[in-house]
Amino acid sequence: MTETCECPLHGIQPAAYVCKHIVALSAGEADAFVSYEAQHSDDLRNAWCEVCEAHLQAHSGGDWAEGSVEVPGGFHILCSQCYRAREEEARRAGRRFVHRA
Repeated sequence: MTETCECPLHGIQPAAYVCKHIVALSAGEADAFVSYEAQHSDDLRNAWCEVCEAHLQAHSGGDWAEGSVEVPGGFHILCSQCYRAREEEARRAGRRFVHRA
């Protein structure tokens, strides 16, 4: 069962988890959007920005694993449509990065 959240813009949506920096972005802003490779088109992987990526690289050698290292400020819920919008903004800005497992 997919976890859901209620977004003020999009209503009830599947939930995604992103770092606080991605949550704080306004429409039209682009920051790096880093995640592991999705397994299918509806797969909303945890995503983080380049500040959190630098923290990850410094504290775990770049391999994020549940419980091993946390992004600064932790992960926060974002609705799937907001997630996809921020992901697309980053892609258009050339700042979408995917870790290959």
